[in-house]
Amino acid sequence: MQAESELDILYSPSKWSKRLLPDVIVSKHVEIIEKNSKEVQNQIPCTLNIPYGSGKRETYNIFGTDLADDAPIFVHFHGGYWKEELLTHSNNSFIAKQLHKNKIKSILVGYELLPKVSVEEINANITKAVAKCLEYAKQHGSSGLYLSGHSVGGQIVARLFESFIPSLPEADQSLFKGAFLLCGIYDLLPLIKTEYNKDFKFDEDSARAASPIFKKLSVRKDTDFYVVVAENDSPAFVDNGRRFNEYLLKFGIKSNFVSIKNVDHFDIIERLIDPEFELTQLIVNIINN
Repeated sequence: MQAESELDILYSPSKWSKRLLPDVIVSKHVEIIEKNSKEVQNQIPCTLNIPYGSGKRETYNIFGTDLADDAPIFVHFHGGYWKEELLTHSNNSFIAKQLHKNKIKSILVGYELLPKVSVEEINANITKAVAKCLEYAKQHGSSGLYLSGHSVGGQIVARLFESFIPSLPEADQSLFKGAFLLCGIYDLLPLIKTEYNKDFKFDEDSARAASPIFKKLSVRKDTDFYVVVAENDSPAFVDNGRRFNEYLLKFGIKSNFVSIKNVDHFDIIERLIDPEFELTQLIVNIINN
């Protein structure tokens, strides 16, 4: 039991912040992003809650509908261990603020959660959303799509390069210019021995099947990955990022490992509303250069 308890702590990002106590950090995070997202929804031309599936949460928001048709598009998937109802595509809308100022459109994607659907079903359903984003990009003549995911959103993005994106026509594949994996988790096997697995219901086979680090990914040579970790995140998440970056490099995929100082699993996302924040500037510069 002691070993399991230590593992539970290791895979709980809220336990590792140096800013706030574990029992308040998630609620404070939601409070901050809710406030900032409501302001952004009132400030930036957008189309909200476009359905891509039958589920209530299977919708997405497009920000920057006033920008040029050929504007690049940043597509983001929130985290929450596939089960946190307080995290939504809508309260991640704040991410669009600095992108819009830099002529970049944003699409924030929601998805159904456990236990209504399984992790595998979430990954499969996400392909419908990305197909819609691709269709939108093609219709408007966008210069390219940049995928982004935070926490398990990183797992979601990585798995798109397993079969969905490689199955597309070459011209469609070429529109996926880059991927930003933010504080992601890519090896799910240790989660089997945590309390979280009461919700995940992984066995060794299903955990391995859902782990991008064990899958053969097919990525074009002109698609860049940015595997980003937070200095004050759980060591397990930092290690996941480092190992996944090494995995990508081993297979000849262009990948960059980026460690952001003085942030944790939560404020690394919150601070994307700040134009001076290192990660904000990295994303903007990569997309616009």
